[in-house]
Order: sequence, then structure tokens, then C-alpha cells
Amino acid sequence: MKKCFRLITLCLGLTLAASAAVCADDSLKASEYLNEYYNIAPFSDPTLDNVNAALTALGGEQLTNANEGELLAAGLRIAGLEELALTYVNDDAPDKAAKVLSDAGIDPESVPEEYLPYYACVFDLDLIPTDAPTEIEDYLYRCAEIGGKGRHYIGRISDENLMSILESTLNSYVIFDQEELTAVGTEIVLQGATTGYNLKYSGYDANFLADYTIKYGHSDYQHAVQLIGLLRSEGMDGYIQIEPKVSVYEYMIDWGEPGEPTPTYAVIQVTDDRYLCFAIEYDMMIEFDTLEEKERFHSVIETYAKKYDDSFDADGNLTEKLLAGAWWQPLYSSTTEMQNDEFGLLIDNVIYDENGEYSIHSFSTPEKVTAVRQVVAKKAPKLKVSAQKIYVNPAFIRYITNSDYQ
Repeated sequence: MKKCFRLITLCLGLTLAASAAVCADDSLKASEYLNEYYNIAPFSDPTLDNVNAALTALGGEQLTNANEGELLAAGLRIAGLEELALTYVNDDAPDKAAKVLSDAGIDPESVPEEYLPYYACVFDLDLIPTDAPTEIEDYLYRCAEIGGKGRHYIGRISDENLMSILESTLNSYVIFDQEELTAVGTEIVLQGATTGYNLKYSGYDANFLADYTIKYGHSDYQHAVQLIGLLRSEGMDGYIQIEPKVSVYEYMIDWGEPGEPTPTYAVIQVTDDRYLCFAIEYDMMIEFDTLEEKERFHSVIETYAKKYDDSFDADGNLTEKLLAGAWWQPLYSSTTEMQNDEFGLLIDNVIYDENGEYSIHSFSTPEKVTAVRQVVAKKAPKLKVSAQKIYVNPAFIRYITNSDYQ
């Protein structure tokens, strides 16, 4: 049997081919991911006990022995693919599993019959490569991701079809609501604790690795498509997820009549003389492959997607070559500290509904957190405010602190 994923029984331990470590998928970062989200320690020396602990953390079944086929089957159950796997030995297609393995360069006779469908399914779906060993963490992570327990993403920057997927994704969102949180958020704005907030739904959460991730907020769909093209042209790569949000802020009636509401935009009168705007926007979540790319993102935006006074001529015409929808104050942040010390600290005041499915987010400087807490304590005492540190790009820091508009 070709040793492309070989677990060798050794004193009831699990180990891998010696070359496995160099074959790991760097973009997957499976070991880091399992550690961050499931507290699964890296397998420096996989044993039956620590592999079983990992399976338990992922909601899987434990192994009874250090058996490769049993591990493959356990992973497929985590992925929710067991029924599919068993179709590879369907009575009406008895040779399917054997053919899949033969095409992968594996002698079907070398595989125990009870595990034949699991091996076939794993190789047919490319859950492990056919040309190199793989690590247990990589296999378990791939299964967890298929089972909805890993990253959520629409693609990678380098994917040829990402731009078309991105456009159809962005065009699919409409305004959504959570009545209790909307009432709290409205009161926060009316009381002046913050100028606005975002409503989000957890089902869209990217669940990316924090150290490598930038959250980039915007409202222009064409801007998102062009940003992907820009990052690709800069040789950057990583996972992309779009988290839609309902952006809510006070609308001044002297701005003009707001017009009729649409599925993505509405202005609602909340008191006799005050109005709130509800508009669909998005957070583009970007998990870069390297920390260097994450740090370099700031200079890319500054060069190609940030307006300054000198971006315009004397008549106010934009002369600098910038992305469509470039802003004076772009907004992007990290939940982990940036090396660039120009990034400033803000607080994301997060309030979840009682089920933890919806949340509202309002940014403030650290000293204004108390004002938000006071409104929530009075309006919705059952809800709690989670003050989460975020590190925000310099232009937005200058804007929110009123030090400069550009």
C-alpha cells in the first residue's frame, strides 16, 4: 500500500511517516486552528490518548486502538460524510471503492474490507493527498471544516472564480433584525453613548485565526471585488469571508428626504424629531497566509484605497488612481496587536442576544465604555456588554478622536 497517510501501531501509539511534517499545508495551519478553537495541543508525538482527546473535542467518536482505518472513519463521521462513504460499496456498484483506490495508486487488497469505503471516500474527496504523507491534524481539521466546525469562507484570494462568487454573495444580503438588540442599539444612539452600531448574525462568522486576520469594513460592492483583484496583484493570498452587517446610524433630516425604503436601505423615524438609517454593509474577513502579508495590508490600502487632500486637483476632481469606493477614513482592524504602532486601541462594545445568535457592535474609545454599559443596564439588564479590544488603522483612529478627517 502506498504510504500517503500511514499510522503505524507502536506501543499503542500513533505516529506518521518521517516526511509528514514537511508536507503539511501551510495555508491550512491545522494545528494552530485546532489549538485556538478547540484547545487541542499540537501533536509532537501522537498517541492514542491525545488523538482520542482531539476527536472528543471535535464531537467525534474515540478510537479503540491505533488503527488507521478507524481514524479515517472517525474523521468522516465528524465531517458528516459516513453515509456517502458507505455508498462506495453499494451493492449496485460493487467495484467503485476498489476503482477509486486503484486510481489513487493503492492496492485495494491491502485495505481491510471493513474500512474500504472510508479509504475510498477520503481519497476521492482529496481529504488527504495521494502523493505525500499528511499530518493527523490536517486530516482532522479538513473533516471538522466540512462538518461546519472550522473556518467559514467563500474562497481564497487566489481562486480564479472568487470575484464572481464575491459579487453574487454580496448581492444576496438584505436587512435583517433582532428586535431586542435593535431597541437597545437605538437607545444607545439616542442617549449619545455612541453615534451608531452594527447588527450581525453569528451564522456568517468567519471563525478565522485571529493572529492572521484583518476585518475590513465597507459598503460598496464594487470596492470589494476590486480589493480582491488588488490583493491578488500584490501577490497576497488567504481566506476570504463576507460577514454582512446592518449598519445603523443617526440620519439628519436636513441631509434631504431619505426616499422609499429598499431591502438594503431604510430610514426610520424613532422619535418625534430623530431618525435612524439602517443599511446593509459588510465586513470582509481576510485571514492572510503570513503575518507579513497582514502587516503589509495597511500600506496597500494607503496606496490604492485611501483618499487624502492631495488626491484631488484644485477643482475637487479626484486625480489619484484609487479603487472604486475609496474612503477618506477606511476602517480595518485586528483583534490581536499589530506590529505597526500607528494602529490605535479602540473597544468593540459587543452585546449578544440571550441565544448568542445576534450581536450589536459599537466602537468607542476605552473611556466611553461605561456610557454604553449604563444604557444597557437600564434598557436591557439581562444583556451583558463584552468590551473587546481591537487595533484599528490610523486614519479611522484620527477620525473617531476628531484629530483629523483624513
